[in-house]
Amino acid sequence: MQSKNKKAKTEEMGITALYNRLSRDDVTDSESNSIANQKKLLSQKAKEFGLTNTRYYVDDGYTGTNFNRPAFQQMIEDIEMGYVTTVMFKDLSRLGRDYVSVGSYTDSYFPNHNVRFIAVNDGIDSDEGESEIAPFKNILNEMYARDISKKIRSSHRLRGNAGEPLSPPPFGYTKSPENNKKWIIDPEAAAIVKRIYKMCLEGNGYETIARILQEEKILNPQAYWQSKGIGRGGKKTQPNPYKWCKTTVEKILAQQEYCGDIINFKTYSKSFKNKTRLDNPPENWVIFKDVHEPIIERATFEQVQRITANTKRRAPKPENAQKSIFSDLLYCGDCHSKLRHHTNTINKDIHFFVCANNSVDYRGTCKSRHYVRADSIEQVVMLELRRMADFLRKDEGAFADLLAQKTNKELLKEQKQAEADLQKAIVRNDTVSKLYEKLYEDNASGKVSDEWFMQLSHKYETERLELKAKITELRRKLSDMGSRQQERDNFIHAIRRFMEMGRLTAPLLRELIDHIDVFETEGVGKSRTQRIVIYYRFVGYIELPDSYFRSNYKADTRKGVAVEYIPTIPA
Repeated sequence: MQSKNKKAKTEEMGITALYNRLSRDDVTDSESNSIANQKKLLSQKAKEFGLTNTRYYVDDGYTGTNFNRPAFQQMIEDIEMGYVTTVMFKDLSRLGRDYVSVGSYTDSYFPNHNVRFIAVNDGIDSDEGESEIAPFKNILNEMYARDISKKIRSSHRLRGNAGEPLSPPPFGYTKSPENNKKWIIDPEAAAIVKRIYKMCLEGNGYETIARILQEEKILNPQAYWQSKGIGRGGKKTQPNPYKWCKTTVEKILAQQEYCGDIINFKTYSKSFKNKTRLDNPPENWVIFKDVHEPIIERATFEQVQRITANTKRRAPKPENAQKSIFSDLLYCGDCHSKLRHHTNTINKDIHFFVCANNSVDYRGTCKSRHYVRADSIEQVVMLELRRMADFLRKDEGAFADLLAQKTNKELLKEQKQAEADLQKAIVRNDTVSKLYEKLYEDNASGKVSDEWFMQLSHKYETERLELKAKITELRRKLSDMGSRQQERDNFIHAIRRFMEMGRLTAPLLRELIDHIDVFETEGVGKSRTQRIVIYYRFVGYIELPDSYFRSNYKADTRKGVAVEYIPTIPA
């Protein structure tokens, strides 16, 4: 029977997280480690402790040597949000097999967040005080992981030296349904690989080949595998499934596997704790020739290697090359992508910016380049800051009132919007968590196929990460809104420093300006105009009174072209 204090404490508790983890190595270790048995044990123990508001967090097939696991990270996010007050796991090895990290969570993280943690089979409950045996168990758990890693590496080395492929088949091949250690040709993908080699032999470069494939709406490898329900690593958030990167084309043109060869040990990892794959020198590769049916003839492959070896790559920028002070401040007024800084290849004195998402240079979706010269932007910003400094000099009180009206009005609007967006994000995050949990249960019971589970779980995981970032940013934004008066003073101080310096510097620009929107030029010849809208830090767009300044001004930056700056309210 619980005491009154303990019962009251239990009623105040939030979610009890029942954390379950099973790695591929644990499957052969013991049936008791199965997810079903872990769930059953934790559910039963939660009832015995009087913990009723439970939620499962399940990482099936994830190693305990690192904590980059989707369900674990979701649990941590829920702890950060204050939802979780108790965490239960079968034993400390389910939490992880990294001595230092597990100790950090049990000794610091959980106590600092007022989270009770219980390791059932180890007899550990943080409410009963510090456990003296926990550090020793953590060491034994890590030693187990280290021993398993040695055995796996040894097996990996034996299989690799015997000619068994150690990596997934490249684009153009798939695993044989009769023998998953054998690669067979995927006719649909292989046709694309052959065409890429053909285009290269015809004299097309990486970028040109990528552009042709994109224009013809041919699925890139990642999108192709997803369409076939094949789970592969790599970036899965590319919004355009037809966008090919020139690096993808370059990789396909360099893969000797298309000749029918197996190449093992191209990469390696430093230790069982660090899963990052590093490139192995070619002399350490083990090559087995003519193992599977080739897609590309060896003579053709070698010819392509000779062609690509002579490909001129853009020379790297010198280490002392100066970055424009406007880099990272300019954005496209139409698609809101950043503007990229370039130097004219003929006249090195000409520096300019173009939209990074334009369809002319980068195969993007923005129809125009939004070209603007760096010296033009500098003149416009200098003129605008001089106007503002002149206003401050003539009537400091009116200037301060203008900033106060602007920030107070904008602050209330921003605060209401941020609070509404935060609430929506929190509710949606909770919904996604429940959907993922139900999806897992439906998959375990056979209601949902493994293929459908993989697609939906990836979708939910991507959305969860986006929501996590959004919630963190909104909370930071709301906490920062209380310091607007100080920000206004800082803004006026920065204007005064500009008045003293009389020139632009990168630090000063970042003190004053949040971003600048650049729109496409309109008109022809000397009547060309280009709309440029400056948004200042803390205050946004500022419209100076007409009684002070009525005229527009032009920046004559090159022969025959004048950029007219019109300080009007942005649309």
